Amino acid sequence: MKAMETIQDLIEEAKVRMVWWCLCIFCVTYILSHTSSSMWMNLPISILFVSGLRILCNEVEFSWKVRQSVRRPSYLSHLEKKQLSLNDSRLSSTPPPPKWKRKIDSPVVEAAISDFIDQILKDFVVDLWYSEITPDREAPELMRSVIMDALGEISGRAKEINLIDLLTRDIVDLIGDHLDLFRRNQAAIGADVMATLSTEERDERLKHHLIASKELHPALISPESEYKVLQQLVGGVLAIVLRPREAQCPLVWTIAREIVTCLVMQPLINLASPA
Repeated sequence: MKAMETIQDLIEEAKVRMVWWCLCIFCVTYILSHTSSSMWMNLPISILFVSGLRILCNEVEFSWKVRQSVRRPSYLSHLEKKQLSLNDSRLSSTPPPPKWKRKIDSPVVEAAISDFIDQILKDFVVDLWYSEITPDREAPELMRSVIMDALGEISGRAKEINLIDLLTRDIVDLIGDHLDLFRRNQAAIGADVMATLSTEERDERLKHHLIASKELHPALISPESEYKVLQQLVGGVLAIVLRPREAQCPLVWTIAREIVTCLVMQPLINLASPA
């Protein structure tokens, strides 16, 4: 008897659901009839729409969003946001390290470079001529700051160089190009002729052949050309390593370029390749 009641309840539930389904499908079909007059098109679409809506209601849980009352921030909360934490660097009594130290990031190298630059400024600036003009030390300190920032920039860029590619590809290609250039000019002159010439005569003969073929580096044409090439190279380097305010000052940029060109680069080149 109880089983019969359960079956009867299922039948009643099925009837109710069927009525609701038919009612929903009829409503959707009626709404779609305003857009399309084809019943055979509207009825399947209505069935699919109602079925999809039923599946969506079973799978997705909908809930009302609880609105929270927006409290107007008080002045004390504004001050709490502005309050610095105990670990803030601005509360530290020790000043942050200079920019060049952060780029070098090696205490041993920093100390060595600092001592070296201090000694150079002392011997060639302060003791040589600056102390005879004024006892003030502001200008040497500014010079030191500019030099250290430039060295820090060079150090930072040097760290970005891929040493493996530099040693195994770039330098090898450069040496190979020079050897190929030498062999081509030696073949043009003649290996037998080159063997009979002295070192100076061989250099002069190679120089004339390179000039004729327009393959000689501009710095090797004359001392004036060497100076111009070094000047351009140093100017390009200074434009990168100097701070923007110094690089944009023509006087500072020109003086720095000539000092590095004439007092640093040319003596080094003459030391490496004496005349």
